[in-house]
Amino acid sequence: MAAQELPDGRISGPVAGAAGSLALRDIPIPDYCDVVIVPTAGVDESDPRVWADAIFSHENTPLTSRGLRALRDEAIRLFDMVPPPQKEFIADEVLGSEALIIDDDDKLTVRIGVALLPGGQLLQVTTAVKFRSVRGRLAFAPRRLMHAAAVNTLARRAPTTLRRRALAGDPAAASLTGQVSRKALGRGPSAAR
Repeated sequence: MAAQELPDGRISGPVAGAAGSLALRDIPIPDYCDVVIVPTAGVDESDPRVWADAIFSHENTPLTSRGLRALRDEAIRLFDMVPPPQKEFIADEVLGSEALIIDDDDKLTVRIGVALLPGGQLLQVTTAVKFRSVRGRLAFAPRRLMHAAAVNTLARRAPTTLRRRALAGDPAAASLTGQVSRKALGRGPSAAR
């Protein structure tokens, strides 16, 4: 949440909502902007850096996207080229209940703010993009069509990713999950009946 300057020169407190997002601090008038708000699904995590990591982690990506990326990489290898490394999004700054991801290149200036809204029941992802050149506008054009939907999908999957990580951190819960999986596949002790 960002502070706002009042007409008399004083600084007000944090502004709630998308207008107070760190993503809009550096790019006040973006060429492209979207805001996605999703429920946290009961996950009790107050660190926005953890949420940002969960949203943009490789394990949170849908299997179809991972499969398409693998096919693309193999097609590139057929031509003896090296596929580009997978992009990692890491929170560059945390201020209050919002983490800011900065992803700039020579064509685009990109800011992504991941914030827990007051009460901790809603998660807000604000994306702001500024084109640096015509090439940037052309490069972002296909992404523009699906960006909000893709971020919505990733943000909705994040609570499940955090729960899975919590289970993996608890050996008793992880072994219970493994037992349930083996039983479902017919390989557990109860399948021998």
